[in-house]
Amino acid sequence: MPTINILLLLIFVCLVGVGILVVSLIDRVRKMEIHASSPRSVGAVAAVAPATTDARFAGVDGQRLWNLMIAADDKNGAGNGKAAELRAFYPAVLERHIEELFEEGVLDSRQGVRVPPAPVRLIKTSGGHVASWLPPADSNEIYAIGQERNAVVGGDYLALKGRLEVVSAKLCQLAKLQATPAMVGYLLPATVGASAVGASLPSGQVLELAQGGLEAIAPPAGNQIVEVIKGSS
Repeated sequence: MPTINILLLLIFVCLVGVGILVVSLIDRVRKMEIHASSPRSVGAVAAVAPATTDARFAGVDGQRLWNLMIAADDKNGAGNGKAAELRAFYPAVLERHIEELFEEGVLDSRQGVRVPPAPVRLIKTSGGHVASWLPPADSNEIYAIGQERNAVVGGDYLALKGRLEVVSAKLCQLAKLQATPAMVGYLLPATVGASAVGASLPSGQVLELAQGGLEAIAPPAGNQIVEVIKGSS
């Protein structure tokens, strides 16, 4: 009889173990399905078959576009003609690329997954899409900062904000563009008490911020608020 009880106990333990394994597998499959249906999957597809539709970047995209942006000026001090032309439109692409990498890291962290970002992403612009490439080391750093955002206790993002500022400034400097600390500020407010400008905006509006600047969404000055109140009374 004791032997039968031991066998029954072993069978019960095995069944419990199998049940736990099945639940774990189902949960992992669910997370993978959510991850595959997220905006991240669009970036992954873009890495396989990038399709630039923005006519302003026709024929220049991916790593070739990045290399053109970071190419040295000629001996007369003037930039390459094509580079100078594209540099007027490239800041919005770079900002959007950085933001998507960060958001991708945040989203993946919430879902409990960590997948290195693709070096090429299909970035939406006012003229269509641009296949944008960034150095893998910098892409991974931005993604990692997004991943670590959810692990911050108390909402103090000062350390992460400093890291994001460094890598963003590095990319801007390489591409001969002016750094955009405002973008870092709304992605990672310095403290939990600081309001993140644009934190509640849909990701699709970030391009508008890049083109129009933060002034486009800034609240009216105090005297303007008074005028609005008087006008409505």
